[in-house]
Amino acid sequence: MLAQLTCRSFRNLSDADWHPGAGCHLLLGANGAGKTSLLEAIYLLVTTRSFRTSQLEDCVRWGGAGFHLEGEIEGTERVSLAVGREPGGGRYRSINGTSAPLASHLGVQPTVSWTAADHEILSGLPAHRRRFLDQGVVGLKPAALAVLARYRRALGQKRELLSQGGRGLAPWNEVLAETITELVGLRQHYVELLQTELRQTVADTGEELPAIDIRYRPSVAADGGAEVVLARLAEAGEREREEKRALLGPHRDDLVVLWRNRPIRRVASAGERKLVGLVLTIARGRLLEGARRPPIYLLDDADAELDRGRLELLWPLVAGAPQVFVSSNRPVVWEGIEGATRWSVKGGEVGPEQRSARGPETPA
Repeated sequence: MLAQLTCRSFRNLSDADWHPGAGCHLLLGANGAGKTSLLEAIYLLVTTRSFRTSQLEDCVRWGGAGFHLEGEIEGTERVSLAVGREPGGGRYRSINGTSAPLASHLGVQPTVSWTAADHEILSGLPAHRRRFLDQGVVGLKPAALAVLARYRRALGQKRELLSQGGRGLAPWNEVLAETITELVGLRQHYVELLQTELRQTVADTGEELPAIDIRYRPSVAADGGAEVVLARLAEAGEREREEKRALLGPHRDDLVVLWRNRPIRRVASAGERKLVGLVLTIARGRLLEGARRPPIYLLDDADAELDRGRLELLWPLVAGAPQVFVSSNRPVVWEGIEGATRWSVKGGEVGPEQRSARGPETPA
């Protein structure tokens, strides 16, 4: 749980120390007020990455030279995390003031999120779904980061050889066969666990929602072990040399998300995709909770494209979670929905919402 967040020169947020506490937090404000930046700061603090950009310099406040984020995480013990970008351009991260391996940093506080960028999981390129899979795998088992790193190193070496004609692939295929087997197994196991949790989450809504299913599609099956994978890699060798690219491996996998038993990107409306995305995020979080790794939930513009009925359907699924942050630019939509601390975000500043004695305003 995030007990305290310090922001310095981050995006459009004012320099401040924020103490959100446990439970659900509703961040209310106009577009551009800083709601998404606040969620991004939390996400970056615990994952060391932004969900909006791959370039951390984009997170520096206009006119600044660097930024600093620091937070206190309360769990079985209190841990201090820090991430930032130095004025000279270098990035840093620390646990309790000491530089630590990335796996250790990721192991402190898991998070699940649904933001504008995550819509690509349902309708975008396979790379978005592979990232989704690996985030889930590492969330449950941070040590799996080492498997991903080994695979990427070996794949990089193979790609370099293929660009030079493809001689000497055999040793790297042997390394890849081992890591492919391990990584595909991790992904397959995660999808199986998530599918079970997904079905239970749908059932817990108490409504007759259409079936939501996920199916893992590895480019090379690993059920037979590393020897079978190695044989498949050898079979593909001639074609890979001709095309000068690696054709088999987890970098070519995909995840199919089904809605009404059909691929969601083909049949679902914007509102249905938003519903599925939030249900999927909640299922991911509940899976982590069941593994005794309760996550922080970050739901940006949670009510966008959802009617009041759908919102009331989903809210009880997260209302009891240890810590949830939800942003919205439509305060009136949340009137009457209980169980959240309401915050006003305006001009990059966060403070308790001042409720009008006249009641909610009518939207223009």
